[in-house]
Amino acid sequence: MKNRIFRFLSAFCSAVIAMSCLTFSSVSADEPVGKMSAVYAYVLNDYLFTYGAMKTENAGDSFRDNGDGTYAPNGIVYSEIINFDANENPYLVIFLADAGYSTASCHVWKYDEEKEKADRIAILDINYTQLTDGQVGVFSIGSNEAKHYIIYSLYENDTLMHTDYYTVIDGDAFEYVNAPQVISESGVIDFSSSYFHPGVDISQFNRHIEKFFDSLKNAAADSVTYEDIAERLQDDDEARIEAVLKNAVNYNNFDIADYSSMDEYRKALVAEPNGDRFYLISEAYNLGDEIYYIRFSTDRSYYNYALLRRSDDAENGYQLLKVRTDCIPLSDRELKQIKTDYDRNTLLYKKAQGSLKLLRTSKYSDSEKTKEPIFNIEKIMHSSTRLPAVCIGGGVAIAMLTILWVYLYSDSD
Repeated sequence: MKNRIFRFLSAFCSAVIAMSCLTFSSVSADEPVGKMSAVYAYVLNDYLFTYGAMKTENAGDSFRDNGDGTYAPNGIVYSEIINFDANENPYLVIFLADAGYSTASCHVWKYDEEKEKADRIAILDINYTQLTDGQVGVFSIGSNEAKHYIIYSLYENDTLMHTDYYTVIDGDAFEYVNAPQVISESGVIDFSSSYFHPGVDISQFNRHIEKFFDSLKNAAADSVTYEDIAERLQDDDEARIEAVLKNAVNYNNFDIADYSSMDEYRKALVAEPNGDRFYLISEAYNLGDEIYYIRFSTDRSYYNYALLRRSDDAENGYQLLKVRTDCIPLSDRELKQIKTDYDRNTLLYKKAQGSLKLLRTSKYSDSEKTKEPIFNIEKIMHSSTRLPAVCIGGGVAIAMLTILWVYLYSDSD
């Protein structure tokens, strides 16, 4: 009898603990990397729009003053995410040349997780026209086992004159009074009053900046935690969505929230062809209440998205809510917020009756795998009750374990 009770209590405690752990996992906040990457991507996008990307025909090429007054290097040379102080959120660093101010610069941005936005915390500017003959300035990135640094060195006739070291600690930029020990150092830019030389490869239209920008976009897109249902769409629904997207590619930036009446919204839906052609749906996510986030590609860009409302009142069965082409994908946090925002919009059509019928498995999976059923379990616990449930579950588990311990060590009688 005692063994039976022991097994029952053990199983019960295990179940309670497991339920508590599973509930807790749903309570924990999303990792900030998705939204942070999106925010940094918008910062970099603004820089690219303002300055452009500096590029050379060949790796190692320099810009030189030929005396004709055309020497004015301009554009982003290099950008990287650097974790200066092992902080939870790393920093965005951008090296550039500004022709308007004749400067070589390094800008540092931090991500404010509470405000979910980026703040510029440091600008290091060197006016290269003030360097005398024989003087050369060098921006580089250094590191040791504990920290990373932005380093500015001044040389005169190939002799090192002085070096300045900068780092970031808890979101604030600091310059060192005494030089830290630097184990490795990589040059990014060297320049004088008569030449400007990128120490990194900026050929192929500055391929590095393009790859880095894409990596930020991908990190934002990959943070989405909703299930991707693109390969489970039935053919008729996929065809309806594609019909809407074939017209949506004619917009660069369209948002139903920009209109105050249904008449304005319907007039705005009439768009002239811009030459872009829809290619395919890459991802599809159900945000709830028949609102769907669709990522798609065109013949010009891989990064495009649309928000659609499934409705019996809409042409092709889907109402167009928002479109962005050649853009930065939405992160998981942005999706959750945007769903809330559109729930309040009065121009949304009534959602379709019933739910979207999906294939049980991907239409591209092997036939052997399609036999395994998939069960969709509806959430019945509101998010506001999850944390109390965790506490109660944990308390019950501890109480039962205590009873079990007392019982086991009591007399057999």
